[in-house]
Amino acid sequence: MEEIKQLDNEEAEQIFKLPNSWREKGVKEGKMEGKIEGKIEGKIEGKMEEKRQIALEMLKEDLSVELVSKITKLTRDEIEELKKKL
Repeated sequence: MEEIKQLDNEEAEQIFKLPNSWREKGVKEGKMEGKIEGKIEGKIEGKMEEKRQIALEMLKEDLSVELVSKITKLTRDEIEELKKKL
């Protein structure tokens, strides 16, 4: 505390701002990470939805569950669930 008393007002103010600037930096980094994770999750979900749509079209053409699974890489259970929607 004695060292702070010896600083001029501007220096002391900068020292007291440090914790806030670190917190703000952490918040910004956290937001950036969240955006990146969200984009990745969105892309993955988009690809899965595309696979489901392709599987539905294949099922409409009376292709077997086994063949649809082999081509789309969806599980038999996933395809059976899609089949219920037809």
